[in-house]
Amino acid sequence: MITLFTISKKENRSCLFLVFTLILLSFTQVHAQKALLLEEFMKQEGENNTDLLKSLVYDNVATVILTDSKTQLIGEGFPQKVSSNTNSLSSLKSGNNIFRTVKLLQINLNHESEKSALRINISELEGFSNLVYILINSEVPLTSEEVEKMVTGNEEGDVILLFQVNSNF
Repeated sequence: MITLFTISKKENRSCLFLVFTLILLSFTQVHAQKALLLEEFMKQEGENNTDLLKSLVYDNVATVILTDSKTQLIGEGFPQKVSSNTNSLSSLKSGNNIFRTVKLLQINLNHESEKSALRINISELEGFSNLVYILINSEVPLTSEEVEKMVTGNEEGDVILLFQVNSNF
């Protein structure tokens, strides 16, 4: 015995919309970039796997400093790090050749109001062809969820998103 079910066009559209929404949500969940505390990431990866990151964060490597849209190069050789305040974020999109060897982009937050101003789309950072890490270095309380909202365009997960909170609250 064969039983045929008939679905009205309205029900069919509703089912299709529901299926499409579920697929889209699951795809978004899979590709969402998670922000990790710097210390947690170093513990998870282990001593030997974080040598480069430790060097970039703690050692005196050649660094491009961006402050109020002014550029200053500190150190010898090709820059490995960019340290920027939120007022200089537009300079990051310039496609400047000086950024091509940079592996760590550090963005410094000093005030609560800067959290809402910080919006970076990694796909717009044309000059950063070797970028491995983005580190949000904050002097104000910050959560993983807030950091994830600040940085977009990393659906492929090519760049590791980290944050560090430096003050005692």
